[in-house]
Order: sequence, then structure tokens, then C-alpha cells
Amino acid sequence: MIRGGPRPFDSWDVVKLVALVLMAIDHTGYFFYPDDNWLRAIGRGTAPIFLFLGGYAGSYRFKWDLLILALLMSISDLLLAGHLRPQNILFNILLCRLLLGWMERHGKKINHPYEWFFGCMAWLATNFLFHYGSFGMVFAICGYMKKRGQDYPQKLQRNYWLLAFLSYAIFSALLGSFSFFDTLLMSSTLALVAMMLWRLKIKTIDTTRWPMGLARTAKTISLYSGYIYAFHLIVLEWIMDKPF
Repeated sequence: MIRGGPRPFDSWDVVKLVALVLMAIDHTGYFFYPDDNWLRAIGRGTAPIFLFLGGYAGSYRFKWDLLILALLMSISDLLLAGHLRPQNILFNILLCRLLLGWMERHGKKINHPYEWFFGCMAWLATNFLFHYGSFGMVFAICGYMKKRGQDYPQKLQRNYWLLAFLSYAIFSALLGSFSFFDTLLMSSTLALVAMMLWRLKIKTIDTTRWPMGLARTAKTISLYSGYIYAFHLIVLEWIMDKPF
């Protein structure tokens, strides 16, 4: 969620801002309008973006700030709930980066994405250990293949993405107890997210005509999206006395 290094505002930042908007919709539904499932249905588009970016990142180096944020969230959650609960998505992102980083350092690559996909489906019970469970690796592989597009036939990538988003939609619909309308709204959101990520190319965005300060503000929000995610959830959980 946090990407270092000075660089101009680009499409990477745009994608993270989209994820933050979807996250805000999701968490608004969870904390303030728990009976309005349509908000949470739209919010199902958040996790695939952040998990995808974990696999698409330019480097898989370990991020200590993400680990500290993840631990702070877990400690806060434990104190509020009084018992251990599924760990937050930051742990999921870190695990994906660790695995992909280890493979990269040892000259290994994902040669059979379908085998990885069905392996992840066999480990869906990990959803009870940390948020989104093995779907973390499913979407990280989407980003991994996008990053190395020349190594994978476009048809293979397209079919893998279809499997990834379709299985996630079915899983979310079953766990979310969504109505037909909610499911349709969630599916539409996921379809748009999938299209956005499929077409993603990292390029600089022309902000010369933007209002003064807007580009810098957007850039800052993008750079510190991990901090925003962690601290806004901690604050909301304690204010609302409701673990996420």
C-alpha cells in the first residue's frame, strides 16, 4: 500500500485512490449503516486492488512499516474484542510479498498459474486466520502475471483473472448474505475493477490543470494509504466499540 521513492503522480496512485474510495464506502456501511448491505457489496472491490498491487509492485522488499501497522491493528483488535480474531489484510499483503520476493531471489517463477489457483482454493479456510485468506495470493498472482506479461499468454492471463474474480464474487456473495440486487451491484463493481487492473499501465498523469495543491494532496494520500487504512480503522473501532 505504500510505495517509496520520489515520482510524479501516476496511474499507480490513481488505482490506490480508487481502492481508498471503495474502502471508505465499505467501512461506512460496516460501522454506520450495517443494514445497508449494498454499501458493503460495493466495498468488495477494495481488497482485490490492494492485493493485486502487492503482486504488481516493482519490488517485493520487506516493508517494516507495514508490519508495524499490521501489528498495531492486531493489538488494538485484541484489546477491543478481548480475544484473537482473523488478522488484518496487511498481514496478507506481507505474506504475498514475502513469497514472491523469495521466488524472485531464488530465480523461480510461477510456471503453472492454474495449479496455484486451485491450490489457493483448497486453502480457503485460511479466511478464518486472516482477512481474505488465500484470495490474497490469487490476486497477487494477477499482479505478478501483469508485471511479467511477456512470460504469459494473454489468453492464460485472461482466463486466470476470470477465475479469480468469479470465485471471489461467489465466495463474497455466500459469506455476505447479499440480496440479488446487492450481488448484482457487487458483481458490477468487481467487473469494473477487473477491467481497470487489466488495462493498467504505469504512466504519469498530467496534473498541470488541476487546482493548486490537489495533485500533491492526492499523491500524499496515495503514498500513505497503508497508514490511512490502519489508523482510520483503529479510530473507528474504538469510537464505535465494534471490531472490524
